[in-house]
Amino acid sequence: MKIVLLVYGLMFVLVSSSFAVEQNAAKKTPPDTVTSSQSESILAKMSDEQVRSLLLEELDKGLSVGNVKPKNTGGLVAKVMSMLQMLDKDETKVERSTSFFSSIIRVPVDYIAMARKVGNGSMGRFIGTIVMFAVLFGLAWLSEFSVRRFTANFSKQFQERAIPDLDGPMRFIAGIMRSLPAFIHILIFSGVAIILFSILPADDLAPVRYLFLTILFSIVFYRAMDQLSRIFCAPQFPSLRVFPVDNATAKKIHFVIVAFFTYTFTAVLFLAFCRLLQLQPASLALTIMVLATILIGMIIIIIFRSRIAVRERILKKSDLYKTRNWIVEQFAMFWHVPAILYFAIILIILIGEQLAGVQRENSAFLLCLLTLPLFVLFNGVGQWVVRVSINTLRIYNPDAAEPEDEYLKQKLEEAKERERKLFVTSGRIMSLGILATLLVWSLSLWGVYVPYASTITSAVFQSLIAMSLGLTVWRFASSYIEKKLAEDAPCENDDENDDDEWGAAANRGRSYTLLPMLRKFIATTLLVMVILVVLSSLGVDIGPLLAGAGVVGLAIGFGAQKMVSDVFSGFFYLLDDAFRVGEYIQAGAVSGAVESITLRNVMLRHHRGMLQIVPHSDLGSITNFMRGGIIVKFNLDFAYDANVDKIRKVIKKVGKAMLEDEEFGKDFIQPVKSAGVREITGSVMTIRVKFKAQPGTHFVIRREAYRRITEALTTQGIYYAHRKVIVELPEHSEKMLQEEDKKILEGGAAAAMIQQEEDAKRAIK
Repeated sequence: MKIVLLVYGLMFVLVSSSFAVEQNAAKKTPPDTVTSSQSESILAKMSDEQVRSLLLEELDKGLSVGNVKPKNTGGLVAKVMSMLQMLDKDETKVERSTSFFSSIIRVPVDYIAMARKVGNGSMGRFIGTIVMFAVLFGLAWLSEFSVRRFTANFSKQFQERAIPDLDGPMRFIAGIMRSLPAFIHILIFSGVAIILFSILPADDLAPVRYLFLTILFSIVFYRAMDQLSRIFCAPQFPSLRVFPVDNATAKKIHFVIVAFFTYTFTAVLFLAFCRLLQLQPASLALTIMVLATILIGMIIIIIFRSRIAVRERILKKSDLYKTRNWIVEQFAMFWHVPAILYFAIILIILIGEQLAGVQRENSAFLLCLLTLPLFVLFNGVGQWVVRVSINTLRIYNPDAAEPEDEYLKQKLEEAKERERKLFVTSGRIMSLGILATLLVWSLSLWGVYVPYASTITSAVFQSLIAMSLGLTVWRFASSYIEKKLAEDAPCENDDENDDDEWGAAANRGRSYTLLPMLRKFIATTLLVMVILVVLSSLGVDIGPLLAGAGVVGLAIGFGAQKMVSDVFSGFFYLLDDAFRVGEYIQAGAVSGAVESITLRNVMLRHHRGMLQIVPHSDLGSITNFMRGGIIVKFNLDFAYDANVDKIRKVIKKVGKAMLEDEEFGKDFIQPVKSAGVREITGSVMTIRVKFKAQPGTHFVIRREAYRRITEALTTQGIYYAHRKVIVELPEHSEKMLQEEDKKILEGGAAAAMIQQEEDAKRAIK
């Protein structure tokens, strides 16, 4: 039923904004200054009723000179005076009411006179015109039917093709595509009808043209509204239905939309037609009252028949939010009583103004009918704003994950309960504020102005629109950023054999680095803008606030130069794409994987686990190890008489095998290969091996290359050289050897130690 009321409100928004019917006929008066001959000619052209009205006006002017009531000067006393004079008899109003009731018997005569104008003075011609219109529209329908048969195949591709399961926007587009042939047929019907009417000789008469367009617009509007309603309701195609309702409810909504839109539009057209044909004021006022009574009766019938469905929805919603009590139950039981009373009061006010001859140009009656559907619409928007604001701020429930500890679970349940109570309280305040605002707005339409009511009404609506737009933009932006972050998040690698010399940091894309900062910037900007709009709508002059914010910002800029330097340095680092989240960098004496980036600092996780917080201005020159490839070189020592070609072939074969391996091949940029003999020392020959791999993977590849090369060389009978010192001794006696044995061993040990130090230095290079 909520959807029915929403559709009903949208109907009257469109109709009342497009048409404003003058509710009383304007009275013709002669010119201010005329000669005697001109007066005689004017009086000769005027009817008896017009002459009588002119004489009554002149008599009222003469009598009003002697019977002048004291004017109200304003203020509270004047308001009380008007209340005390409420039951005073105004002779003008009494005479106007008496004249109105006495003119009711002339209503049939006035309508017959209007029909004679269409028939050029004859009722027979009027009947002939109606028959001619029936034939004309019948021919137009036959033309449409012929075109429909000719384009049957074109329509089938929209009407008979299987409909897949679509989301909301795509359902709307698909509904438009299915209704496109029907709109083309309506256009053909209208064009043929206009062409046929232009051929007829009766198109020279203005009343005939008015009647033709009134009938044509009514038919076209009914058919167009039927197709538009089918786009949203789709009573026969649930897969294309935009409104989330069942089939029975969709049929009811479709009927309500078509009936109310068509009735209201046709009534407005008929009143405009009567005004163009100069229907008498009393008959026009009676017509307005009859049409309005029928409209209010239809609304009351719908409200009464929907009372049970609305009651169940109210109770179901109160059970969902745990707010059901005696007051809620009574309101759900009798909500239709104040609603029906409200529309009955509107009808009584309209009838009273028509009897009093009050003329309004703001369509107060049609606009007041919007109060109930507008409350449903704005209350839904307000409740959404409250819910999204509480969920976004997470005042009581900062953690979205469900904890495992029982104590934490209890705390989480308590936080959710406090959040629910906050939502219920804020939602009730929002609903009462919107209802009061709409009631004040309705009073202002009838000329009853509450002090400061227009300012409060404007402030409430502007604030609600600003908050809803801000939250809508935030939801779209935040959802898009979350989606991109989820797409950019790398898969978790749980391989225990991974080398963690750089901390095993997961490499992230540039979007993962920039989007979180962009989200914070968007949130801050939207929050400031919404606050400024709300303050401005409340009447607060935000000019001094903006000027003060500029002065404060300038003072902060001078007093916090280091912070400003950090922010600007970080901005240009990100603009240059110097590093991203997950990359391993070195900045001066600090190195580590980038864990997160803020406006002022960068968080570096050292490969031994420490978190280093470095301001952007202190980074200096950056060494990024994750851009391009990493070239790894390592040495292998063999005996100086080893077969170099055989060793080179073995290393080449190992490199080829690793390149074809599924686990390591994708990480290679250049395969493992021998770089030849690097140097030959006293006892070993050093051969250098190198390869180029993706950043962060070279540790694992180097370890695997050591293992495979060693196994391959061992298979070929080639072994690494042992560090040793060869000492050549001259031929001496055994006694001399024994005496010098100790000295020789000491010298050899010293030489071996020196050799080891040199090898260590070469390895570092």
